[in-house]
Amino acid sequence: MATKEDLEKFETQVARPADFEEFWQDVLAQVAKIPLEPKISPDSFRSNEDALVSLATFQSLDGLEVATWYCVPAKGEGPFPAIIHLPGYKGEPSIRRDWGAKGVVHLMVSVRGKLRSNSQFNPGYPGLLTHGIESRDTYGYRGVIADCVRGVDFLLSRPEVDSQRIYACGSSQGGGLTLITSALRSEIKGGVSGYPFLCCFPESMKMLRSYPYDELSCYARAYPERVPQMMETLSYYDAVNFVGLIKCPMVVGIAMDDEVCPPETSYAAYKGLGGPKELWLFPNSGHGNAHDYPAKETQWLESQISASLTLGVSR
Repeated sequence: MATKEDLEKFETQVARPADFEEFWQDVLAQVAKIPLEPKISPDSFRSNEDALVSLATFQSLDGLEVATWYCVPAKGEGPFPAIIHLPGYKGEPSIRRDWGAKGVVHLMVSVRGKLRSNSQFNPGYPGLLTHGIESRDTYGYRGVIADCVRGVDFLLSRPEVDSQRIYACGSSQGGGLTLITSALRSEIKGGVSGYPFLCCFPESMKMLRSYPYDELSCYARAYPERVPQMMETLSYYDAVNFVGLIKCPMVVGIAMDDEVCPPETSYAAYKGLGGPKELWLFPNSGHGNAHDYPAKETQWLESQISASLTLGVSR
């Protein structure tokens, strides 16, 4: 199990490329040119007295249609605050009707390769972490991150959503995507990143022998001549290189016995955050199984939403 001292003394070799921001500004510009074409299909079977559930879709990079579960409060008048929930690496997105009872819109993004989009893009699991890794312009996560950005666009397009009160959350891959999306979209006013994946690729490859990071190690063993290019590509997608751009309040939750995402790498992301930040450490807990985490995530998001309502301004 990692200790607080282990976290504090850890130094990553990850370096931000000189044209990092230029690269992502170009990706965002490409995404912005794509018509959103949102479609909402109400699902009465999955709806209840708290939330009206719909399958919502929109267009993203490379002409791919992204599917999401969209839950709107069944009672009350909007515009409502909203949460964009970003997905893990393997699991399919869930439906969070409970936020409807709290007067909050919830969007669970199903990035490419999941749910209905896997007929258009399906690198597999394992597979996504090395898909197109030969170039920063072909890497699979370029599209995944674009899908998350488009999720924010979808919320901004909805009249029932308060554009000044959008928050983000996610765990594991979703934790890494929460950091990255919050860095790229200033409309996000706060977020919770649990056990964040996509941090400190060079060290994560060496510190643990478990998937998904072991996909990279296997690739390196199979194609040793490609390793320099692989590491260059990954530097454009490492969450540690994004966090300094985040200005909104952000929480990072770390399981100190995490066997999938090394605690030290998550701490490096926390340390680099550019705005107000909070650290949650969970001793004797592994990846995704800190019992207190779900309740803390909900309570923190509720507190941010309540504060924004009280102050009458975005945080």
